[in-house]
Amino acid sequence: MRISERIKDAVISKTAEGIALSASAIIIWSAVQIAPIILPAIDTGVQKSILISMLLASLALNIIFVVIFWAFNRRSELSLKYGIYWDNGKNPHCPNCKIPISGYGDYQTGKGYYCKPCKKIFPLCDASGRDINPEQAISEL
Repeated sequence: MRISERIKDAVISKTAEGIALSASAIIIWSAVQIAPIILPAIDTGVQKSILISMLLASLALNIIFVVIFWAFNRRSELSLKYGIYWDNGKNPHCPNCKIPISGYGDYQTGKGYYCKPCKKIFPLCDASGRDINPEQAISEL
């Protein structure tokens, strides 16, 4: 990833955070202004058991949303072995940018895996620097 793309992503991310923070501040300020007017009406008009039920339902929904968010946004754990990152499915990832790299058929002995975004070749080497085949690396993962 180029520096200009990283800067662009950072600017977009910080802008989104600023907008969310501003919207949250406005909502909190509005709630503080409106609460003294609405709370007495809620206290006299709604039973406590209904309020507790609504609180528990809200809590349950928030827990469900957190679990769904966590499930969709967790990343696969990458482990570095033989100079290449490997995911849980034994797929190779670039050691520089950590995106998936060329398939097993594209590996050439003495050369390595080619990462298109980085435009670099990454060989599979053991601890002594000797080239090894992808089959050997996969069997030892």
